[in-house]
This record gives sequence, structure tokens and C-alpha cells, in this order.
Amino acid sequence: IWEYAELSMLEYKSAAEYCALLKEQGFAVEEGICNVPTAFSGTYGSGKPVIGILGEYDALSGLSQTAGATEHMPLTENGNGQGCGHNLLGAGALGAAIAIKEAIKSGELNGTVIFYGCPGEEGCAGKTFMARDGVFAGLDAAITWHPGDTNEIMYGSSAACLQVEYAFT
Repeated sequence: IWEYAELSMLEYKSAAEYCALLKEQGFAVEEGICNVPTAFSGTYGSGKPVIGILGEYDALSGLSQTAGATEHMPLTENGNGQGCGHNLLGAGALGAAIAIKEAIKSGELNGTVIFYGCPGEEGCAGKTFMARDGVFAGLDAAITWHPGDTNEIMYGSSAACLQVEYAFT
């Protein structure tokens, strides 16, 4: 996912990689949900509780970087890169979904886990399309995370992505 570094709503390789791994892990995968080709879900288990795990995987333009380098060392000059860790966000979220699946499979837990592939978080607000189409309806809880420099639990709502188009004449 780091090396794919695909821009918002264009995460075709990343989405395909996640879907292939979900299928390999025994999840029922639905691709192209809410009429967005790079949005998907993977479901495992049955009954309640129904837990949603949300993952992101888009990148930003101009931030190409060689993995592990501590100085500016782009893979591709002016190429795309993982500026705020969405490569980690998606992979970590998928790891959590797989861990819950394993607990359901072993009989340690009951219920359903759904991994949601949420494209377009850098400026396109992919979750907005998913919420609009009721993709999250029926969840008992939805869990996501984002790499950062603090360790805290937050709840509530946020309007972190407000987009406005202005036309000047």
C-alpha cells in the first residue's frame, strides 16, 4: 500500500490487494459499494454484535518517499506518498478485523465483523458516500483510528471535511 500510493478515489491496486486478502481470510467481500469502484466491505460471522472496522488507503500528491528513510528521498520525484499514514491505518484496521474474525472462528466471541474499505479520505470524504447509502446502518459500533503523536480515545462527531466550491466573476 505504501508503494502503490494512490490518490483519493483512485486506489484501484490498494482496494484489490485488500479484497484479495479478505477473501483469502474467509470474509464475504462486496466490491464497488455505494457506486464507488474502490469502496468495499468484507464480512465474517453472523448475529450480534455487529462491529465495523474502517480502513483508509489513499495517498497525497507530491509526498513520495522511500520507506525507512529519515531524510527526503522520494521513490518518484514529485510522486504520490503516504503523508499521514493511511497505509498504516488500512493495514492496522484490517489486522484488527482479522483478529476479531479469528476469535469468532474459535468460538471465543460471537457476532459479526465487517471491514470497510473507505476510499477518498484525502479531500473526497469517501465515508460520506457510504453513510449516505446506509452502508453503516445496522452496526452496533464502528471503530477507526489514525496515526498521530498522541494516544487518546475520542468520541462524538466531527466536521473535519467541509468542502465548498466558489465561483468568481
